[in-house]
Amino acid sequence: MKHKVLGKEIERLINALSKLPSIGNKTASRLSLFLMKNSPELTMEIARSMVEARKKVKTCQICNNFIFNDTCLCMDSTRDKKTLCIIENVFDLISIENSNEFNGQYHVLQGLLSVSQGIGPEDLKIDLLIDRIKRNMFEEIIFATDPTSDGEFTAQYIKERASKYCKKISRIAIGMPIGSEVDYIDQNTLTKAFLDRRKM
Repeated sequence: MKHKVLGKEIERLINALSKLPSIGNKTASRLSLFLMKNSPELTMEIARSMVEARKKVKTCQICNNFIFNDTCLCMDSTRDKKTLCIIENVFDLISIENSNEFNGQYHVLQGLLSVSQGIGPEDLKIDLLIDRIKRNMFEEIIFATDPTSDGEFTAQYIKERASKYCKKISRIAIGMPIGSEVDYIDQNTLTKAFLDRRKM
């Protein structure tokens, strides 16, 4: 769609929305027109919620997870301090927590290494992760990244850098379908994936 038809403002909105994950130009166009034809109150509510969340939600300097109300899961003294689970995002964390199978520490990468998308170690703050592993001397590191090519590549890259600081490094079982995402796996499958994890 050209701004000659819709106007520069809507064209700018479409371009902005199309940068979100899984939203192409056509979906972004539909969302933009939906917002324009509905009440201004809805648009303002969405805009305010986005701005407020962006201002108040911070990133933990220890585990790279999002912090809500200045508290983070890694600060919980009741959790196992000797086991670290490395995951891609907060949705994976929620899925694993709901399985009640893991009570250790997490490190959230906020993405995966990807040659095709130009995502490198510095983008995922992997040096922060390695420093954490050095300091804490974990007894076991568990990789729960997605069983995709990027997920496997990321796990292997970090494993090679972390292996000198931790002797037991494992990967959740590939009972999960290849190409699947952790946050879409049902709880029974996820529980079994943890129980049957394999040494890397």
